[in-house]
This record gives sequence, C-alpha cells and structure tokens, in this order.
Amino acid sequence: MILLQRLSVLACVSTLALSLGACDDKKTPPATKNNAKASNAEKKKTDEAMAGSKTGGVFTMAIAADPETYDPAKMSGAPEGRIAFNIFEGLLMPGPTTEGLKDNKQLVVPGVAKSLPEVSDDGLTYTFKLREDAKWSNGDPLTSQDFVYSWRRVLDPNTGADYATMLHVIDGAKAFNTYKPAKDAKPEDTAKAMDELWSKVGISAPDDKTLVVKLTTPTPYFMENLAFYTFFPVPKKVVEAKGKDWTKPENIVTNGAYKLAKYTPQQDIVLEKSPTYWDAENVALDKARLRIIPDRNAVVNAYKTGELHWSGQSMPVAQITQLLTFPDYMSEPMLGTYYFRVNVSDKASPLSDAKVRQALSMAIDRDSIVDQTLNGLYKVAGGMVPDSIAGFKSTAKTAYNPKKARKLLEEAGFTKDKPMPKIELLYNTDENHKLVAEAVQAMLKRNLGLDVTLANKEWKSYLQDVDTLKYQIARAGWIGDYNDPMTFLEMWVTGDGNNDTGWSNAEYDKLIADSRQETDPAKRTAILQKAEQLLVEQGPVIPIYFLANNTLISKGIEGFAPHNRDVHLLKYMKFKSDK
Repeated sequence: MILLQRLSVLACVSTLALSLGACDDKKTPPATKNNAKASNAEKKKTDEAMAGSKTGGVFTMAIAADPETYDPAKMSGAPEGRIAFNIFEGLLMPGPTTEGLKDNKQLVVPGVAKSLPEVSDDGLTYTFKLREDAKWSNGDPLTSQDFVYSWRRVLDPNTGADYATMLHVIDGAKAFNTYKPAKDAKPEDTAKAMDELWSKVGISAPDDKTLVVKLTTPTPYFMENLAFYTFFPVPKKVVEAKGKDWTKPENIVTNGAYKLAKYTPQQDIVLEKSPTYWDAENVALDKARLRIIPDRNAVVNAYKTGELHWSGQSMPVAQITQLLTFPDYMSEPMLGTYYFRVNVSDKASPLSDAKVRQALSMAIDRDSIVDQTLNGLYKVAGGMVPDSIAGFKSTAKTAYNPKKARKLLEEAGFTKDKPMPKIELLYNTDENHKLVAEAVQAMLKRNLGLDVTLANKEWKSYLQDVDTLKYQIARAGWIGDYNDPMTFLEMWVTGDGNNDTGWSNAEYDKLIADSRQETDPAKRTAILQKAEQLLVEQGPVIPIYFLANNTLISKGIEGFAPHNRDVHLLKYMKFKSDK
C-alpha cells in the first residue's frame, strides 16, 4: 500500500505518503468510531455545516495531490491508489472494513472472481472462476486472458513497475522479471528468450473464465495481494493501440464500479458510475468528485463550509484537538509507518556510512515528536513493522541516545574540528510533514551540531527525486499493502522497485528469501524479526511513528467503516437519503 503519499499512498505518501507504498499519514484518540459526545448544540451546528450541502448531490471528497498515473501497473502512491480501487477491480477486492478481522480470508471479497479461489492441498495452486458478466467499461467482455496479459505487463522489465516483486511469489515470475539480455543481443533473440521464460511462469488461462496461478511456496497473504491494484487487469486492446496515452480520460477503459469521466489537473477528478459493472445495480453513488487540495487546512475549511462529504486524508495536527468533539470526526488505527529514507548510493557521501545513519537515528527524540510536535496523536515507532499485525511482535528498537550518537559520529570521522557537511532533508508539501521536518532539523542541530536544510516539493517532483535518488534524506510514509510484516520488509531487498535508497545487504536479502520458504509460522516470524532488526540497525530507513487516520466523514453518508489501510471504496457508500 501504499506509500504514504507513498503510500506509497500515500503509498503514497503518499499521500502523506501518501505511499498511501507505499500511501498519508498517528497515540490514537480513544475512539475508532464517530465521536458521539458532542453536545446537542454542537451536533446540530456541525450537522448543518458538515453535510456536503454545497456539493449539488454529488459525493465529494479531497485527495492530496494530482495522481502521478492512472496506470495500476505503474502506480505506488496513495492518491493514485485511492482512484484505482474505484475505477478498476481485481479478482478479489478489499472488504468494507478490517475492524475485528484477523483471518486474511475475511479481509478480501470476490471481485471479478465469482468466489474465493479453490486452493490445492499443498497451498501452491489457486484456481479462479471469473464472473460471466464481468465487462470493461466499453462493453467488451473481461476474460482470464486479460489477467494473463496484465500480469505479464507488470513483470516485463520494460514496464518499470515498482511493485513487480509482489508477483515474485508466483512460480517463474522472478526469473522473467529479472531477465537481462546480453548487450549485443538482437531484439528478436531477446523476445524469444522472454517468451521462453514466460512459458515457465505459473499463470495460465485454460479458458476465458478460468485463471490458474501456481506459487513457488505457500504464501499466507497471497489473496490480499490479489486485492491490491498491481494485480488489477488493464485492457490489452486499448493499451497497445494508445500506448502511454491509454490512461487519458478520452481513452481510458476500466472495469471497476466507476469510470474516469473528467480530470482537470490541480483541480479535480470526476468519477461516474459504470453501467457495465457487474454489480452496478448495487452501486448507490452515481457520481463522485475528488477535489485536489494539497493544503490540509484548506481541506478542513472546505469540509466545514459543506463543500466535502469526506476529508479523504488525515487532518492537520494543529486542528485535530478542536475537531475531536465534532460528530463527523473519526479516528482509524492504521497499518502504517512514518519514517525517513536515507540515500546511501553515493559512496562519497557521509550517509553511505552506517555509523552516520545510526547516529542520525539515535539523535532523534521520537517521544518528543509524537507528544509535543504531534500532540500525542500517534504512537512512537521502534521499528518499521507496526505492532497491530496479528501474530507478529516487532523486536526492533531505536533508542534516543544523543551521547552514543555523538560517539558514533566521531567514530565515522566527524568532530567539532571536522564537522560533517551540510545535509538536506526533503519532504513533500504538507503542513504535518513540515512540522516533523523542522523538529528533526532542530534535534540534529542540538544533539549533533549538524546543519540540515529543508526542501519541500510538490508531490510529483518529490516522487521523481525519490525514485531517481536525487535526495539525501527524505520523509516517507508506508501503508501496508496487506496484513503481514512482509509488506514492510520485502521492499528493502536489493533492487526492489520501492527501495529507493540504494541500500543493498546480502544478509538481509537472504533473510527475506529464507522467510519465503519457511512454512512454520514461528520460525518465519523469527526470521522476519531478525531482518527488521538488521534493517533498523543499518539505517537506510529511520522509523519515527506509526500512523493513524484522523478524518472527517459526513453523518449523512452510510457504508464508511474503519479500515486499517485507509481503503474506502465508493461502491460501499451511499447517502442516507437514498434508502
């Protein structure tokens, strides 16, 4: 999920991450349901002001940034994911809520598939039967071959899909995705070699309505993977006819409950109910407007004046305390982590030294950031994996220890007489990110004497700098793409599309590979715990706090339920007046 705004959404970041990766952005207030303690006078005033009264009957929400892409194979941020989950549909889809759910099978519901798959006794083969009435928005039938084409496209190295490694659990997929032809290879020879490798990949379509997937090893979270946008189908005919322009509003063909009707950059996105969707008769909202509002304070103001039904993102820290009494306020615990990435790719940079990265981490007072800067709304993160994943307890710890941090910096060769060069901290434009960045800047100056400059950029520029490693330290947020620690750990493997740090560690890679082969839950957990400890000790990432979603949702809307990945599908919602 999503990068917060990377959150990946942000993934996200991504949104913020959002990557929503991910996917954005929390000690959580006590309730996870709409606050019901406001006085009657407050309730009446709030209901009148916060009911989307100025939206013309169209469901209206906010997103934090222009989407980087509408192509599910290429996205990895929360703003993009928010749209993809509504205009596309996979074999399986996220259920309406994760509240109280522990069994992964309950976390997803059938989408294009008629039902949950038939799984072989050894846990390796999944057989899906597709709905006979599954169609594209242009009326063409959707077939199992569409999934074969789409997943091959994700795995094709030329596509550049950040999430391609998510498919590596499929037999033969890694070999196909990582194939590198010889420099002097002829195009026809490369194509032949790729076709040969593809013939060995465990994805097949025996007929138009059957899809068979074979895995390399039993994967407990595979069905949740299938409900993630990287696994959504795309229309071969349109993609190949229009090339990179296939996602323009006038060209795009999708298969979800909604279709893309209009996109005005830096202004809004309009979605309309798709008449060809197999479950259209049960989709209540005819139209949705996603307003692009990067400023969270502006989002709150728009909500208060009745211009939004849903804030669509977490609220600015400075306003949350005042919003706690509003009946429309809701807090959702999130499966997400706020952290900093460190670019280790430049060997001439001090940041390539693990001791320097450890010093930076130890010089950051996370308790102060959470309790003072963020008003106690979040929970301090000791590691990358949130403590809300059933069956997994993180053993990674990141202690605040300025004295040891200074010693590590000295061991790396930096003293008062030989200070470390100035470093830059990048964040995407957002008031909450700015608060955290300024706090970290002050701590590194006070505890280590470091000069840190801050750079803020809008979402697309921020993503480009992170993707191309044109940064030194960058804020990030990651919302898990599925309920398993692997979603927070696998992306740091060498060469992963979401790594974006330049970090490579053979021991770490082996631990992640070993965990994929381990079928004993206790042993697998121990391997992943060791991997997380190594990741935090090496410091290509510096965890800060675990996320929560503090949002505003109109009391006039039904079907909005707590979800730990902030996935709220419009198809589940309706106006109360539409009963």
